[in-house]
Amino acid sequence: MLKKFADGLVFGCGFAISFVAIWYIAIYTLYPMLISSVTKSANQQLFQEGFSNPSEQAAPDTQRKLSKPFHEMSPEEQINNSSVIALARFEKSPDGKMKAVIKEFFKKDPGVVIYYNIGDEYPSSSYYPNGNRGYGDGVVIFFTGSPASMGMSATYTGDRISGLSDIPIELFKQKCKEPNA
Repeated sequence: MLKKFADGLVFGCGFAISFVAIWYIAIYTLYPMLISSVTKSANQQLFQEGFSNPSEQAAPDTQRKLSKPFHEMSPEEQINNSSVIALARFEKSPDGKMKAVIKEFFKKDPGVVIYYNIGDEYPSSSYYPNGNRGYGDGVVIFFTGSPASMGMSATYTGDRISGLSDIPIELFKQKCKEPNA
Protein backbone atom coordinates (compact mmCIF):
# COMPACT_ATOMS: atom_id res chain seq x y z
CA MET A 1 0.00 0.00 0.00
CA LEU A 2 2.83 2.37 0.85
CA LYS A 3 4.49 1.42 -2.43
CA LYS A 4 1.33 2.29 -4.39
CA PHE A 5 1.16 5.67 -2.59
CA ALA A 6 4.83 6.40 -3.39
CA ASP A 7 4.29 5.48 -7.06
CA GLY A 8 1.28 7.82 -7.22
CA LEU A 9 3.28 10.60 -5.56
CA VAL A 10 6.15 10.20 -8.04
CA PHE A 11 3.70 10.16 -10.98
CA GLY A 12 1.94 13.29 -9.69
CA CYS A 13 5.23 15.15 -9.12
CA GLY A 14 6.44 14.21 -12.61
CA PHE A 15 3.18 15.39 -14.12
CA ALA A 16 3.35 18.69 -12.18
CA ILE A 17 6.98 19.30 -13.16
CA SER A 18 6.14 18.60 -16.84
CA PHE A 19 3.15 20.96 -16.67
CA VAL A 20 5.26 23.76 -15.10
CA ALA A 21 8.06 23.24 -17.66
CA ILE A 22 5.66 23.39 -20.61
CA TRP A 23 3.93 26.46 -19.12
CA TYR A 24 7.32 28.20 -18.61
CA ILE A 25 8.43 27.49 -22.19
CA ALA A 26 5.11 28.73 -23.58
CA ILE A 27 5.26 31.95 -21.56
CA TYR A 28 8.94 32.46 -22.41
CA THR A 29 8.27 32.22 -26.16
CA LEU A 30 4.75 33.66 -26.48
CA TYR A 31 4.92 36.57 -24.02
CA PRO A 32 7.56 38.57 -25.99
CA MET A 33 5.53 38.06 -29.19
CA LEU A 34 2.38 39.24 -27.41
CA ILE A 35 4.11 42.33 -26.01
CA SER A 36 5.64 43.05 -29.43
CA SER A 37 2.27 42.85 -31.20
CA VAL A 38 0.56 45.04 -28.58
CA THR A 39 3.35 47.64 -28.85
CA LYS A 40 3.26 47.47 -32.65
CA SER A 41 -0.51 47.97 -32.70
CA ALA A 42 -0.24 50.91 -30.28
CA ASN A 43 2.49 52.50 -32.43
CA GLN A 44 0.40 51.92 -35.55
CA GLN A 45 -2.58 53.60 -33.92
CA LEU A 46 -0.43 56.58 -32.90
CA PHE A 47 0.92 56.81 -36.46
CA GLN A 48 -2.58 56.69 -37.96
CA GLU A 49 -3.81 59.34 -35.55
CA GLY A 50 -0.80 61.47 -36.43
CA PHE A 51 0.21 61.93 -32.78
CA SER A 52 -2.47 64.57 -32.60
CA ASN A 53 -4.13 65.82 -29.46
CA PRO A 54 -7.90 65.27 -29.79
CA SER A 55 -8.61 68.63 -28.15
CA GLU A 56 -6.76 70.46 -30.93
CA GLN A 57 -8.78 71.37 -33.99
CA ALA A 58 -6.72 70.90 -37.16
CA ALA A 59 -7.62 71.76 -40.73
CA PRO A 60 -9.73 69.03 -42.39
CA ASP A 61 -7.05 68.05 -44.94
CA THR A 62 -4.48 67.39 -42.20
CA GLN A 63 -6.73 64.75 -40.66
CA ARG A 64 -7.33 62.85 -43.90
CA LYS A 65 -7.17 59.10 -43.29
CA LEU A 66 -5.69 57.02 -46.08
CA SER A 67 -7.69 53.97 -47.17
CA LYS A 68 -4.51 51.93 -47.71
CA PRO A 69 -0.75 52.40 -47.31
CA PHE A 70 0.61 55.14 -49.55
CA HIS A 71 3.05 52.88 -51.43
CA GLU A 72 0.22 50.48 -52.37
CA MET A 73 -1.82 53.19 -54.13
CA SER A 74 -1.87 53.75 -57.89
CA PRO A 75 0.03 56.83 -59.14
CA GLU A 76 -3.31 58.66 -59.57
CA GLU A 77 -4.32 57.90 -55.97
CA GLN A 78 -0.87 58.99 -54.76
CA ILE A 79 -1.23 62.29 -56.61
CA ASN A 80 -4.73 62.86 -55.19
CA ASN A 81 -3.63 62.05 -51.61
CA SER A 82 -0.51 64.22 -51.75
CA SER A 83 -0.53 67.81 -50.59
CA VAL A 84 2.87 68.52 -52.22
CA ILE A 85 4.85 66.67 -54.90
CA ALA A 86 8.44 67.77 -55.47
CA LEU A 87 11.16 66.81 -57.94
CA ALA A 88 14.71 66.70 -56.56
CA ARG A 89 17.87 66.16 -58.61
CA PHE A 90 21.05 64.63 -57.20
CA GLU A 91 24.00 67.06 -57.19
CA LYS A 92 27.52 66.12 -56.11
CA SER A 93 28.87 68.15 -53.20
CA PRO A 94 32.60 68.76 -52.51
CA ASP A 95 32.68 66.02 -49.83
CA GLY A 96 31.40 63.42 -52.34
CA LYS A 97 27.84 63.35 -51.01
CA MET A 98 25.04 63.27 -53.57
CA LYS A 99 22.58 65.90 -52.35
CA ALA A 100 18.92 65.72 -53.33
CA VAL A 101 18.19 69.34 -54.25
CA ILE A 102 14.58 70.35 -54.85
CA LYS A 103 14.24 71.71 -58.38
CA GLU A 104 10.49 71.93 -58.93
CA PHE A 105 7.10 71.47 -57.28
CA PHE A 106 4.72 69.50 -59.50
CA LYS A 107 1.86 70.00 -57.05
CA LYS A 108 1.40 72.24 -54.03
CA ASP A 109 -2.06 72.52 -52.49
CA PRO A 110 -3.08 76.01 -51.33
CA GLY A 111 -2.40 76.75 -47.68
CA VAL A 112 -0.08 73.77 -47.16
CA VAL A 113 2.89 74.42 -44.92
CA ILE A 114 6.11 72.89 -46.30
CA TYR A 115 9.50 73.58 -44.83
CA TYR A 116 11.41 73.27 -48.12
CA ASN A 117 11.84 75.67 -51.03
CA ILE A 118 13.28 75.27 -54.52
CA GLY A 119 17.06 74.98 -54.16
CA ASP A 120 16.92 73.40 -50.68
CA GLU A 121 18.51 70.03 -49.99
CA TYR A 122 16.12 67.26 -49.00
CA PRO A 123 18.45 65.36 -46.62
CA SER A 124 16.33 62.20 -46.35
CA SER A 125 17.04 61.40 -50.01
CA SER A 126 20.69 62.50 -50.07
CA TYR A 127 23.33 59.77 -49.95
CA TYR A 128 27.01 58.91 -50.20
CA PRO A 129 27.73 56.73 -53.26
CA ASN A 130 28.37 53.09 -52.41
CA GLY A 131 30.14 51.06 -55.08
CA ASN A 132 28.43 50.53 -58.42
CA ARG A 133 24.90 50.84 -57.09
CA GLY A 134 22.81 53.23 -59.20
CA TYR A 135 20.52 55.71 -57.49
CA GLY A 136 19.21 57.39 -60.63
CA ASP A 137 19.30 61.09 -61.43
CA GLY A 138 16.97 62.14 -58.62
CA VAL A 139 13.71 61.50 -56.80
CA VAL A 140 10.09 62.52 -56.92
CA ILE A 141 8.93 63.12 -53.34
CA PHE A 142 5.30 62.81 -52.25
CA PHE A 143 4.35 64.84 -49.17
CA THR A 144 1.06 64.49 -47.30
CA GLY A 145 -0.80 66.70 -44.85
CA SER A 146 0.11 70.13 -43.52
CA PRO A 147 2.74 70.66 -42.34
CA ALA A 148 3.85 68.41 -45.18
CA SER A 149 5.62 65.18 -44.28
CA MET A 150 7.03 62.64 -46.71
CA GLY A 151 4.71 59.82 -47.68
CA MET A 152 6.95 58.21 -50.28
CA SER A 153 9.67 58.90 -52.82
CA ALA A 154 10.38 57.34 -56.21
CA THR A 155 13.61 57.50 -58.19
CA TYR A 156 13.92 58.72 -61.75
CA THR A 157 16.56 58.30 -64.41
CA GLY A 158 16.60 60.46 -67.52
CA ASP A 159 13.00 61.34 -68.35
CA ARG A 160 11.32 58.34 -66.68
CA ILE A 161 10.26 57.72 -63.08
CA SER A 162 11.31 54.11 -62.57
CA GLY A 163 9.74 53.97 -59.10
CA LEU A 164 6.31 54.62 -60.69
CA SER A 165 6.15 52.00 -63.45
CA ASP A 166 8.54 53.97 -65.69
CA ILE A 167 6.05 56.80 -66.33
CA PRO A 168 7.58 59.72 -68.28
CA ILE A 169 8.21 62.79 -66.10
CA GLU A 170 6.25 65.08 -68.44
CA LEU A 171 3.18 62.82 -68.35
CA PHE A 172 3.43 62.60 -64.56
CA LYS A 173 3.69 66.40 -64.35
CA GLN A 174 0.51 66.72 -66.46
CA LYS A 175 -1.31 64.27 -64.18
CA CYS A 176 -0.29 66.40 -61.16
CA LYS A 177 -1.86 69.48 -62.73
CA GLU A 178 -5.15 67.74 -63.54
CA PRO A 179 -7.85 68.15 -60.88
CA ASN A 180 -8.48 64.76 -59.21
CA ALA A 181 -6.00 62.90 -61.39
